Amino acid sequence: MAGALATLLSASSCSFFEIDEVNDPNNASIESVVANASQAQLNALAVGVEASLRLGHANNSSYNQIVGTLGREVVVLNQTESRWYLELQGRRGATGNVSVDVLDDAAFYNGQYTDFARVGRAARIFRASAEASNVINVEQKSGIAGFTRTYEALSKLHLLNLQGENGIRVDLDDIRRPGKFVTQAEALTNIRQQLDQADQDLAAAGASFAFQLSSGYTGFNTPATFRRFNRALAARVALYQADYAGALTALNASFYDRAGSLTLGPKITFSPTTASDVGNPYFQVANGEPNNLVAVPSNFVTEAEAGDLRLAKVALRTTPRTLGGITGAYEARVFTSQNASLDIIRNEELILIAAEARANTGDLTGALADINAIRTRAGGLPALTAGSLTGLPQYINEILKQRRYSLFYEGHRWIDLRRLNRLNPNPAPGQTLALTEAPFRLFNRLERPAAEKQWDIANP
Repeated sequence: MAGALATLLSASSCSFFEIDEVNDPNNASIESVVANASQAQLNALAVGVEASLRLGHANNSSYNQIVGTLGREVVVLNQTESRWYLELQGRRGATGNVSVDVLDDAAFYNGQYTDFARVGRAARIFRASAEASNVINVEQKSGIAGFTRTYEALSKLHLLNLQGENGIRVDLDDIRRPGKFVTQAEALTNIRQQLDQADQDLAAAGASFAFQLSSGYTGFNTPATFRRFNRALAARVALYQADYAGALTALNASFYDRAGSLTLGPKITFSPTTASDVGNPYFQVANGEPNNLVAVPSNFVTEAEAGDLRLAKVALRTTPRTLGGITGAYEARVFTSQNASLDIIRNEELILIAAEARANTGDLTGALADINAIRTRAGGLPALTAGSLTGLPQYINEILKQRRYSLFYEGHRWIDLRRLNRLNPNPAPGQTLALTEAPFRLFNRLERPAAEKQWDIANP
């Protein structure tokens, strides 16, 4: 499976994921798979869906680095691309009082939009191909529908996380005539509905999928177990919607387990020793001098509770690195090797979702139990006693702190601050890194890509 993933990762851009009127001699055309796909073609399409999600992390402008920078969680000190620590930090240059008011709609960091749009496109092609294929039965087609709708919803969620209040397109069935952009709230509703439809599809599927999932889905590779993954994503979306009762309902059907393994959940895997495959793009050698050094604000350490085991996710460099007025004394060490996997969603996050949902529905006892499960098991910290937190605001503060350390550098901090209205548009230097000047702007979204704007102008 790793080899197949690598093949699709290294394939030319003219692939069956994209619309291209010119026949591609290296890859199957869309027409060849949507008419009556063979089993081998269906297997390749399934691999392609997984591979397309990994591209959003394996490309140079990686998702966790983009949202981590925007949320002042990390900053990439890049020797050849200053926009990482200038534009994304809200600064025009290393000196002077000129701020970036609007991010570039055609910059490299907006390439994430294309990366995650590709995931949805690959999922829709796989679903259409399965529906028209004669080599699988109705139950197997239902399983593929559930798998692809789950991935399409995940694709939209990544896009929406990047675009925020800009909203996204959700009507993409006709890629040549996509629907108009909808609001953030409407997009979340659409994503939730798609996950619910996928859940129904999976319930109608047979005992096994008609294709093989990668090793990252061990324990979640049948329609029944994949449903638990689907419901976990639904709980995340419900949380973003502030539908706390709905989040708890989804969690009950997911793999949430307060006493279970915190690492349990589907993962994106990497195999750098496999021919043509790649390693985890977020790994960096300790105290190394890579072109892209992921530095971490010192307040991540200074604001942590003493003895928090999760501080092992960062480390003090033997020699600080300074670039563009930013001094990085600490570096990210979340991913300890090129073979390290990347969680799509895991039980640790689900426990934190449960804590927030319970707190907001009045179950403070249950919320405290979830908080303490994270504090003691992930952080190695003492449990909080009943009464140590009083009132909902204190509970949310504690949960947000636990999310900061448990989910560090995994694409959550910026989203959490934004959805809870805690993004400071003009952060002081002490809230970020050791800067010779204050960053001037903390953005709450990327710009809508230039190509999307041009399309809407040409197609009113």
